[in-house]
Order: sequence, then C-alpha cells, then structure tokens
Amino acid sequence: MHFKVDNRKVPLEKIYYNNDLFFILLLFSFFLLGILRSYYWNYTKLILKGVFFQRYANQYLREENALTERVDFLTFIIMALNFSLLIAFFENNISSSKLALIFMCTVLFFAIKALVVRFLGFLFFAKDLSRLAVFFSFIFERSLAIILLPLIVILYYFSFDISGGLSLVIFSIILIFFAVKFFQLKKIGHSIFALSNFYIFLYLCGLEILPLLIIAKKLGYY
Repeated sequence: MHFKVDNRKVPLEKIYYNNDLFFILLLFSFFLLGILRSYYWNYTKLILKGVFFQRYANQYLREENALTERVDFLTFIIMALNFSLLIAFFENNISSSKLALIFMCTVLFFAIKALVVRFLGFLFFAKDLSRLAVFFSFIFERSLAIILLPLIVILYYFSFDISGGLSLVIFSIILIFFAVKFFQLKKIGHSIFALSNFYIFLYLCGLEILPLLIIAKKLGYY
C-alpha cells in the first residue's frame, strides 16, 4: 500500500509542475502579443490581412525597416512557442526537458526551411525571389500562431474536457490556413515570379507538405 501511494504522488507533482511551465510560456506568448498590440499593431495588422489579401503583404514589404524586423522577430518567437505548445499538448508524459526539445526542434525546423529557400535562391541566382518566398511562406504561420493562441489557452485550461471538439476546431483552422497558403503561393508564383507549375509543385511538396506529413506521423495521426 505504501508503494502505491508513492506512485500516485509522482505523476501528480509532475502534472502540477508542467502546468506551471505551460502557464509561464503562454503568459510570455501573450506578453509578446501585447508588445505587438501596443507598439507595432499597424505592421501586425498588415501581416494578418496579408494572409488573404496580397496587397497588404506587399505594403508590409514596401515599408520594410527596423520596425518590421522587430515585428518579424516577435512573431517568429510567438510562432515557435505556440506551435510547440500545441504539439506538446498531444504528447504523452510531457516533461520540461521534452518541451524544451520540442521548442528547439520547432525553431530549428523553421530556421532550416528559411535557410534551404535562401540557399536555393543563392544557387540559382535568385536572391530576391528567395527572400520573398521566405516572407510569403512564413506570413501564414505567423498569423496562424497569433489566431490560435486563445484556443491553445482554452485547450490547456478550460474547466471541462473539451479537448476533442476543440482539437477538431484547431485542426480545421490549420487546414483552412494551409489551403489558403497553397492557393496564394501558387498565385504569387504565377503572377509575380512567372514560375511554372512544376517548380511550384516541387516547392509545395518538398518544403510545405512533406514536413506536415512528418509531424503528423510523429504525433501518430496516420
């Protein structure tokens, strides 16, 4: 009987510790969003609107300066944090070290993706094209991370267990965003860069769809 009581105490302490850690990370994500809302909201709105209307994304690019670089940095951190927390929610027996590993892998994934696109641009003498490709690719993830933040909070801390239904809502939003992303990238590739369907298909499969399939396999969705 003594050993059973000890075994029950361990996971309870572990869950309490992790809830505190998740709370701190979510609070930090809201803090960064508060900075965007207070000081850089005009630029942040351009990013959010740029997902569905290309003219706002173009306007953000035209106004590129030190302020937009700060917005890029803040939204990147929010993106990495929120996606890490979302992945961690569906992991079993999550610990602080495992959460840190998920966060580092998320940052590394986006960094490698940007470096690959930039390297391809350097390799084929299309640096401007690669820079725009990185921007138009990440604008969707940045906006998605901001929109999902309240839902992630509810996912972790709602009084009742609504994780099943809310997870469906979250993944539906993700699918909608990526459907819009694929459509917009295809449209931009044709209208601005005059790329053929073959190159656009290779980019979408290699740098957009394949990573999603790997993440879905890791989480056990297929």
